[in-house]
Amino acid sequence: MNSTTEASELSAENLGELKYSRTIADLSGPKGLPFLGNALQMSGRQWHLSLAKWVREFRPIFRLTVPGGSVVVVSDRATAGALLRERPEQFRRVGGLKTIMNELNISGVFIAEGDDWRKQRKLVMGGLNAEVIRNFFPKMSFMAERMLRRWKTALAEGRPVDLRRDLKAFALDVTVGIAMGHDLDVVNHDGSQLQRDVDNMFQRLGARAFALFPYWRHFKLPADREADKSAANIEQTVAGFIRNTRARMEQQPHLRQKPTTMLEAMIAASDDPESGFTDQDLINNAILSVIGGEDTTANTMAWMINLLAQNPDAASALAAEADAVLDDAELAHDWEMMKQFPYLDAAHNETQRLRTVAPFIGIVSNADCVVADTFVPKNTAIMVSTAGEGLDEAQFPQNDAFLPERWIFDQKPQKEDDPARKLIPFGDGPRLCPGRFLALTEIKLVISMVMHNFELEFDTHAPPIQQIMNFFMSPSAVPVRLKLRS
Repeated sequence: MNSTTEASELSAENLGELKYSRTIADLSGPKGLPFLGNALQMSGRQWHLSLAKWVREFRPIFRLTVPGGSVVVVSDRATAGALLRERPEQFRRVGGLKTIMNELNISGVFIAEGDDWRKQRKLVMGGLNAEVIRNFFPKMSFMAERMLRRWKTALAEGRPVDLRRDLKAFALDVTVGIAMGHDLDVVNHDGSQLQRDVDNMFQRLGARAFALFPYWRHFKLPADREADKSAANIEQTVAGFIRNTRARMEQQPHLRQKPTTMLEAMIAASDDPESGFTDQDLINNAILSVIGGEDTTANTMAWMINLLAQNPDAASALAAEADAVLDDAELAHDWEMMKQFPYLDAAHNETQRLRTVAPFIGIVSNADCVVADTFVPKNTAIMVSTAGEGLDEAQFPQNDAFLPERWIFDQKPQKEDDPARKLIPFGDGPRLCPGRFLALTEIKLVISMVMHNFELEFDTHAPPIQQIMNFFMSPSAVPVRLKLRS
């Protein structure tokens, strides 16, 4: 193995069989407080900014101290990728996160481990493969056109466009459409209860994941009771999707052999007594698909629009590309157009480098192992920085600047020089994000539509945009006005 060595059978007496030159105690790291260590610095909605600062200072591997032990942080791409590729055998998700998600009725493939994960992963991937997304693309394009009509109507009537809200609504429409086979049109329903419930769940997840003390297990604040209510609402909504889909499949038996949505595939599997896929697995993954597909994609598009609005040269270059590809069409209706946006791809990569919505992945070692020449005992928490090398000035000069051109080459670069190999925004290995292809398609469709139809005007009088960690990292605002292009 490149950066880790399995040692599940080693005891304290024969640790010498592992080859390493240091232990976690030998690693450098930021100073902490007596007893608490770095715990206070690792709490709150912006603590990931402290992590980014530490990555710049202590990379490629360092330690944080917390009550009861240490957390190892890895930021170089080679080691980070090797760790993630060795899941789930050698590493698992952080147990505390799994408990917190279960408390909010969020389960399924995201927090499953071992054989249970393999079983559920196969079913989820079947509903998100390239063929399914390609077949769904005409509906996705229709949803994007519907949002375009909403924006043009608002501008014609002199009303502002709430980009942050509408991007979340669009992402939710797409997720429910491809996973459940239902068109909710959340974009045109400002008071959507489902969108409020999903947003509420992410806020509670973020608050609990970075809390110093799990107070909600002893007493609940109004926000916690509201989160419980949102969890119940989402489950009820998903149960309705399941009932309707089962009824449709009874009327159309061929859907059991050729399902057209993720939910149909999961129902067909759960009804097979030999699959081992239970009704609870069905419910859990259906809920997860509704919740998981909204926040990451919408926040990436929001960050991208913010960055383009603040960088007119990049915005002009992307608008020119969108004009050349789309020509007289308002947006892409042809799936093949998705392959014709190299500058948009570059702008997305640069957005992920500067504002990745998942800046770290927490894992735990299943056995004693060696990570980057460091002995790591069993059950050690490890934090993988997904954009660690993206924060390195030596590898990305003008590190804080938004420069999509750094991702464009006349010839494909050598492996060691390829910037795309230095970031892992969707993770790596077997647990690579199953929705990444869907997310990339949404982003290309919407951003090309925006740049082809509108100019972006950044509100220079707006308060500074904050990076807020609500489980995933989101912008505090999108202070960008749309202006129709002539």
